Amino acid sequence: MSVTYGNILDQFNDITRDASRYHFTQAQVDRFAVRAVRELCERARYKDTAEQINVVAGTAEYSATASGYDVFRVEHNDEVLWPISKDKLRHAYKNFATLSGRPRFYYLTEIYDTQDALTVGLFEVPSSSLTNGLRMWYHGYPASPSGASALTKAVAVDIPEWAAGAMLFYMLYLAFTADTKLQSFEAAAVYKLLYEDILDRLVMRSRDRQPKRWTSGGPSSPTLNVLNRLPERITG
Repeated sequence: MSVTYGNILDQFNDITRDASRYHFTQAQVDRFAVRAVRELCERARYKDTAEQINVVAGTAEYSATASGYDVFRVEHNDEVLWPISKDKLRHAYKNFATLSGRPRFYYLTEIYDTQDALTVGLFEVPSSSLTNGLRMWYHGYPASPSGASALTKAVAVDIPEWAAGAMLFYMLYLAFTADTKLQSFEAAAVYKLLYEDILDRLVMRSRDRQPKRWTSGGPSSPTLNVLNRLPERITG
């Protein structure tokens, strides 16, 4: 049975004795939940996303349409491309930005404002167009929980079921460190330790996925069975 945000809220309210929202508004509790799930995802990197993009002849750079961070794998026409820096390309090929052919390498933007930059450049610049010819993998962000309605409360939290307790513990850590009459740094320290214990196991489970022959959760039907594909998320 999946753990829903409503399940997490019930436990949070029971422990804090704040079902009547005396200490926190529902919006504040939702922010605790969003911070918890984002923190878990960024530290454990358990949610991976794959996206297919149309390749256009003469166009070198392509951006992901979904939110996420850290591109870590790129394929062109089901062939893995090797990462390379623009600096190396600039030293090796004076005309690297216009040299066209079959892409063999990919590069990222040289300067990032944030880690959310999800644009890759191809080298060589594709000489022909190809529908869904580019496949990009990156770490995705989990869906944001909300207790604003019964519908969203009933949605399963976007985290492996066995690790859902970490979300609750981090929410409690934030609640007990907030400047309210509920504040207790001793309680906060206990919940932070409980959170870190599950996080450590989630990190190890995430790393242990490699090497693997699983198919990525999206797109669901690659044209070729390329090895070392990644799952969209850990499911158990």
